[in-house]
Amino acid sequence: MKRRHFMALGAGALAATATACSSGGGNSGPAEITYWLWQDDATDTTWNELAEKFNSEHEDVTVTLESIPLDQYQNQLITSAMNGAGPDAARSKDWWLGQFAPEEAIADLSEFVNGWEGRDDVVESLWATGQLPGEDAIFMLPHQYTTLYLYYRKSYFEDAGQEPPASQEDFLAAAEALTGEGRFAMDVRGGAGGQDQWLAWMYAGGALITDDAGEIVLDDPTAIEVNQRYLDLTTTLNAAPPGSITAAFADVKTNFADGLTAMMIHHPGSLAEMQETFADDLGVIPIPTGDGQPGSTLGSMSGNVIMEGSKNKEAAWTWIAWLSEQEQMATMSTSPEGQLPVLTSVIGQPEFSDDPQLAVAVDAIPTAKAWPALPGVAELAAAQWGPTIQQAFQGELTSEEALTAMADVLREE
Repeated sequence: MKRRHFMALGAGALAATATACSSGGGNSGPAEITYWLWQDDATDTTWNELAEKFNSEHEDVTVTLESIPLDQYQNQLITSAMNGAGPDAARSKDWWLGQFAPEEAIADLSEFVNGWEGRDDVVESLWATGQLPGEDAIFMLPHQYTTLYLYYRKSYFEDAGQEPPASQEDFLAAAEALTGEGRFAMDVRGGAGGQDQWLAWMYAGGALITDDAGEIVLDDPTAIEVNQRYLDLTTTLNAAPPGSITAAFADVKTNFADGLTAMMIHHPGSLAEMQETFADDLGVIPIPTGDGQPGSTLGSMSGNVIMEGSKNKEAAWTWIAWLSEQEQMATMSTSPEGQLPVLTSVIGQPEFSDDPQLAVAVDAIPTAKAWPALPGVAELAAAQWGPTIQQAFQGELTSEEALTAMADVLREE
């Protein structure tokens, strides 16, 4: 197995060594598999309940869950793959594939997928989240998805004489009108996780990371223009609150919930809380686009992979495919851990179709774009984006200089 991309991100990994989890199976009982996951809500019991249900329904496979905190998860998975130890199957983010697939750390699932009776129920566009750019092989089975959109305070817009913006130019005009007397338009979120908010804006504006040929175009003229509009919130309009250029999501949510900001970019994970907080004063719209016409946003997939080192790949597939069946999909997607389902049969259920604000996220699924599964994306998103965009927010880098620095991280790989 090659090591270069693992070593680049894994040099600062935890010293803890993963336990060898891939079982040999044998003929004396069911195949025993281990599944690694992180939980966004550590108090939620849905994953354990699903594992218990699976084990009660399957005599030939037994799954054991191992939950790892998200801030440790990726490095532990890297360490286990480097050492030839670890789980049989694992939860994975789409943008990690650029690290794991080229290193042959995760298995090609194409044969399993092509023989799976649930294949056609998956939203067709979402298969791309499990593929490397320009390649046909499928390395991740889609499971839970989310798209980003814009929350806004209706009363703030009415007071400022503004309509909900359709274009990014309209957005900037509204941002200027909404800022003043201790109130700001929106956090730019230059801290942890802010790369997703930023990329949702970039995609909505028509920018891309790669073109159809797989070439890096993150610093082309369109991207430079779209990024400049984002930078204008701090460099020209002063429309972001103090601390915004290093803010993480907790700060962003608090500022919006407390009325300091008029808008917030996030996904449906905040919807129930914001609906309870603001009731009829809450508005939800797609992120404004470059020309005001329907466009794209960022979509993020949490899917499932099978480790190449597993001795029980068929048993591991049985588990992850079962998770993506209709009943289990609906259970997970409506749980505290859930996001948007990836099955058309579940998307059509009332839980996802009756709420018009949730429908904004659901309607964005077919055209949403993910972080491409390139080797350098992990380095860019996890390490380089923050310092670079923060310099640009402070006017120390131009839009072009910032984007070229980001694009070069991807080109170096």
